[in-house]
Amino acid sequence: MLAFSAYSVEGMAAGKLAVVEALQQVSRVTGVVTDSEGEPVIGASVMVKGTSKGTITDLDGKYSVAVKSGQTLEFSFVGMKKVSVKVAGKSVINVMMEDDAIALNEVVAIGYGTMKRSDLTGSVVSVSADAIEQMNPTSIDQVLQGRAAGVQMTQNSGMPGGGSSIQIRGLNSINGTNEPIYVIDGVTISGDTGTQTDNALSSINPSDIESMEILKDASATAIYGAQGANGVIIITTKSGKEGKAKINVEAQYGIQYLPRELEVANLREFAYHSNDIYDALGYGKSSLFADPSTLGKGTNWQRAIFRPASMQNYNFNMSGGSKGTTYKLSANYLTQDGIASGSDFDRITLTAGLDSQVRKWLKIGGRATLSRTTQTVTIADWNLINSAVRQKPNIPVTNLDGSYAAPEEQDNDLSNPLAVSRLADKNNRKLSVRANVYATLTPVKWFDFKTEFSTNVNSDETHSFVPTYWFNAWSQNSEASREETIQNTYYWAWRNQMNFKYKPTKRQSINLMLGHEMTKRESNRLYGKRLNGNDRLPDLSAGDALTAENSGYTGRSAFLSFFGRLNYSLRDRYLLTATLRYDGSSNFGDGHRWGCFPSVSAAWRINKEKFLKDADWISNLKLRAGYGHVGNSNVSQFAYTSVLKNIPTIWGNGNMLSRIPNEDITWETTKSFNVGLDLALFNNRVEFIADWYYKKTDDLLLILSLPGTTGTNGTMNVTTQAPWDNVGSLENKGIELTLNTVNISKRNFQWRSNLIFTLNRNKVLSLNTANAFVDKTYQTGGKDRIVTRTQVGSPIGQFYGYNCIGRINSAYDLYDENGKVKIALPEGLTVNKTTGVWVGDLIFEDLNHDGVINEKDQTVIGNPLPKFTGGFGNTFSYKGFDLNLYFTFSYGNDIMNWLNMNIDNPNERMYNITKRAAVDYAKVALIDPNGSADNIYNNYVVSGAERMYRILPADPNQNNRISTRIIEDGSYLRLQNVSLSYTFPKRWVARIGLNMIKVYANATNLFTLTKYSGYDPEVGMARDQYSNYSQSALLNGFDTGRYPSPRTYTFGINVGF
Repeated sequence: MLAFSAYSVEGMAAGKLAVVEALQQVSRVTGVVTDSEGEPVIGASVMVKGTSKGTITDLDGKYSVAVKSGQTLEFSFVGMKKVSVKVAGKSVINVMMEDDAIALNEVVAIGYGTMKRSDLTGSVVSVSADAIEQMNPTSIDQVLQGRAAGVQMTQNSGMPGGGSSIQIRGLNSINGTNEPIYVIDGVTISGDTGTQTDNALSSINPSDIESMEILKDASATAIYGAQGANGVIIITTKSGKEGKAKINVEAQYGIQYLPRELEVANLREFAYHSNDIYDALGYGKSSLFADPSTLGKGTNWQRAIFRPASMQNYNFNMSGGSKGTTYKLSANYLTQDGIASGSDFDRITLTAGLDSQVRKWLKIGGRATLSRTTQTVTIADWNLINSAVRQKPNIPVTNLDGSYAAPEEQDNDLSNPLAVSRLADKNNRKLSVRANVYATLTPVKWFDFKTEFSTNVNSDETHSFVPTYWFNAWSQNSEASREETIQNTYYWAWRNQMNFKYKPTKRQSINLMLGHEMTKRESNRLYGKRLNGNDRLPDLSAGDALTAENSGYTGRSAFLSFFGRLNYSLRDRYLLTATLRYDGSSNFGDGHRWGCFPSVSAAWRINKEKFLKDADWISNLKLRAGYGHVGNSNVSQFAYTSVLKNIPTIWGNGNMLSRIPNEDITWETTKSFNVGLDLALFNNRVEFIADWYYKKTDDLLLILSLPGTTGTNGTMNVTTQAPWDNVGSLENKGIELTLNTVNISKRNFQWRSNLIFTLNRNKVLSLNTANAFVDKTYQTGGKDRIVTRTQVGSPIGQFYGYNCIGRINSAYDLYDENGKVKIALPEGLTVNKTTGVWVGDLIFEDLNHDGVINEKDQTVIGNPLPKFTGGFGNTFSYKGFDLNLYFTFSYGNDIMNWLNMNIDNPNERMYNITKRAAVDYAKVALIDPNGSADNIYNNYVVSGAERMYRILPADPNQNNRISTRIIEDGSYLRLQNVSLSYTFPKRWVARIGLNMIKVYANATNLFTLTKYSGYDPEVGMARDQYSNYSQSALLNGFDTGRYPSPRTYTFGINVGF
């Protein structure tokens, strides 16, 4: 038995030894790596697990590697799920790799750092480079429209390079900017530029963007303290990757069109209406239009000034690097003509980036971007779109000899809008340098120190020139004028931060970040103007020195900040984040310069709990809650004090205060609470994100309105500006929903959908002003008119005017059965055909029931804020084809169509009007043709469109007053973007020495469903005439003739080497 046992043990040992030897035997394994569509994955890494041995796949996705039979191969490629396969004696191993969208989005940028998405406790939404690529925008803010819950983006102007309005979770300030701040590779810039036609982001090349993270709630934005009240958008640009140099070249061409024309009267319709006007005045027919039936359509001035416009965009980038060092270089050139004459935009951008791990404990790097933009804004500065809409159709564009034609009436001041757009010139030229450098020291694994210096230098030049011209005796300019403005802005920031990582136990982790930041901003401005210059000499000095106007300005502001963030994780399921920032600002006086902004948030990853361990269909279930304070210091520099300014008087130059000081002003402070739910099902094929929030802003900053005896009326165009003060509070509360689904995911076909829904409610809670409301006026015809009112209990910037409740169609609408007037008449008027109220006039509501219509009957007549907004889209992928359709929508918002105040007026006789006003005004006839026309009972309205009134140029009833008549529903559904692309198979392009070829076609603003009669229902904020801000929250949805957004078709090719 002993002999047998010994023999058996010896045999077993020999067998095991043979197995070990077989496992250790080296053999060559080959195979092909493909993606989900069967295309080869070129350059995929094939590594032997636990060693540094490996290879990469070739142009056909093939590989060959020497490996022992018992080892494991790991296949990896950027953006794809890692695959591990045991060799187990196999000589051929083919692998299919799947896209890993979750891996691509696993790490997101937050304030002063990054974090895994799964560890987030605040409300952060990302917009990826794929969304940018699908849309091919000229400015990155266009991508935000309808693609991020809680973010409302509207274009204030469709002009090339034009500005936009971005609100994150509602309006937080009455007087200051409501724009978020942008942090671009560590460089902070403001979203408000001071001009409506300028866009703070237009100098950035969208193709350079890797991702955008939008920080929405205070628990996420409090780390930015006094700058975070309106939200923060962190933009990360693309960086280089290790490996051979990769070159990418892209070229695209686009054509743009005006989507729709306003329906104004043609020549025949205008002639009939002019004769009706002359007849009402007792003049008979106009001598110009003796027989309107013989006339054609005349000049269509909209078609004269609008045109198809081309656009070209070229991108070049190169990236690569060796072990530990990567680089990226890019260049962009964009030239875009506007669809309206007198508008265009050019941009040249150069970007360079370098990152290097010079030592195991030291990493350095930096980014630098140089941008030059030129924007022609002649069309906007002279309001030529408004002029083109209103110019009469009997005026030709040119005379028979080719010279420009113009009106011959002395009181028609519209001239020839096309001629002015070509002869005059106003352009903005901006040179921008944005750069940052950093060094990160990691002496031990659990600690690192980062120091970073960033700067942003802008030189803005505005040149305006109007030459002498003579079209006729009434349309001429005898004095050439030139204006020039040069404004330079210098910004720098130095940040230092320390990061500590500590794991008390295997189940706990603590990350602590402490930081310090100092920033300084300085700007100076010079302005000059002269008349009687030389048309051929484009120089300010060529003008008459006696007509010179000169002014200048220098401003400085500084911030000093200390901040920190603590992240705690227990069992990877209980998460806690706390931040604290202490800010000091030079914009406030002693005792009010420092503000403290804390936040705390927590999350519970419920799907990690044991009671859900068998619920494999739940990929993620996380409950979030957070609370925090953020601030807003957007007041004039040194708003707490005043300086003397020199002004001319009849007694000579003198000095007076530029502003009434108020040393007690302090920060606007927003307190925010957020509750959120993240849910992913069925291996992340369904993702649902929901947030509810409440925000309250206290100490609202506002320029007070003071009595005229103080020497100011509270606006910024008077000699002395009224003081700033903290006057009240407001709230925003809302719901945000995001739904992403993977409907079909096959090898050659995928279908993905997404839905974004945002609901926000804004309300003013208190106003410590004399009248407990804030009125906003808009000047027209030399007169200020109240257009919006902000009052307690209502949202910001409600439209204000009279409620039009009907029309007097007969005497029975005016008198009751006893012959008494049953409606209120405008103050001072009686029933009279020529000097008072008559059949065909509009009826306005007598709100206070005092029997007369006057300013006491004005009320809120519309709300520019939508009830909800959002977007939805579908993406279909079949082999190399990708089709994306994206819709955006807005519901429940009103628009004040200020342009209609002029063109929808049947009493207008000097300019053109709408077809409705010309053809379908309220026509009054006699019941008994033989009866008296002065007997109101013998008059009735034969026909007329709703809320259209009679012709009587004097208009004693003021039918065209600000009323619900010019308030329109601004709701819309828009097919915002359609893109179709085809990426050639990699194995095809590899055979001609290329890495990638992609061709695409893109269309934006294809169609819009809306009831709005203007050019475009997407009306943002109008410019404040009395403020340094380009956008006024009090003039939201106020359409003065907005430059319409074009319909654009783009075709392009992208080639990778």
